[in-house]
Amino acid sequence: MKARHQRWIAALAALTWIALSGPPPASAKSLYKYQDASGAWVFTDRPPAADTPVEVRPLPVQELPAKISIRNRGAPDAPILAVVNDYYGPVEVEISAETLENMRADPALPVRVVAPARAETNAVLFKPTGLRWRYAYRVRAVLGDPAAVHQPDQPYAPPFASGQRFGVSQAFNGAFSHQHPQSRYAVDITLPLGTPVRAARAGVVMEIAADFLDGGADPKYQSRANAVRILHRDGTMAVYAHLQADSVRVTPGQRVERGAWLANSGNTGFSTGPHLHFAIQRNAGMDLVSAPFEFVGPDGRGITPVEGMLLTAP
Repeated sequence: MKARHQRWIAALAALTWIALSGPPPASAKSLYKYQDASGAWVFTDRPPAADTPVEVRPLPVQELPAKISIRNRGAPDAPILAVVNDYYGPVEVEISAETLENMRADPALPVRVVAPARAETNAVLFKPTGLRWRYAYRVRAVLGDPAAVHQPDQPYAPPFASGQRFGVSQAFNGAFSHQHPQSRYAVDITLPLGTPVRAARAGVVMEIAADFLDGGADPKYQSRANAVRILHRDGTMAVYAHLQADSVRVTPGQRVERGAWLANSGNTGFSTGPHLHFAIQRNAGMDLVSAPFEFVGPDGRGITPVEGMLLTAP
């Protein structure tokens, strides 16, 4: 049975800003600038005594997902923006300017950085060039390293147990739902509900989604598929999607070998029936795209999956 799928964790985007006038958003923190008793300037996120003359500026409001954050590691009036990556794999982040008034960015914006897994990376320094400054910046992030090149050392194992045989309901460039760059070279395999899903290639579990209970053709399910993403040695990533609720057996950061039991097949997310959606993806420079691949056939040679094919795991 053919089944639709959502673009699972394709790209992240957010807008952050600073303004000189007007009340800050309810969730924003404020920067307080004032002179202390000795005449020295103080910059802090805590207000001074009520009778102290003070200038108040909203601090940036951050709306990135929890696993990617932007933090100021400099002074309040000379911010150094750092990318904090809590994924178990690299992420490319782009910071571009919305507004720069009496403020210079070093390096000049837009700037892109590749933030390694579980690490913090300085991205840009803002330097005021006048007394009254304002800046705003936009952040985008895409999973994966743009330097990744798809170089598997052997054809991929069919993602189920040895000796089993299942059909391909939709393959590369499938007219039903495989027309977007992220899924153009994906395959849908008609695994019955609860079938163990096995790793097609060794790698590190980059992230999982495991808590969704149901699925269907309603658009409300588009972002509610259980899935596992595995980072390979060459920087590409395998996505195993529509997994059964509460069946994921691996954890982020775990190293898995080819053939490891990852989860069970399911029908979660935007789907019309139980199946496994499988794709190899790479970051093509702030754009997540799928890559063509081969499965290993019964005779050990690589075969390109096509719609209607029966796959047999050696």
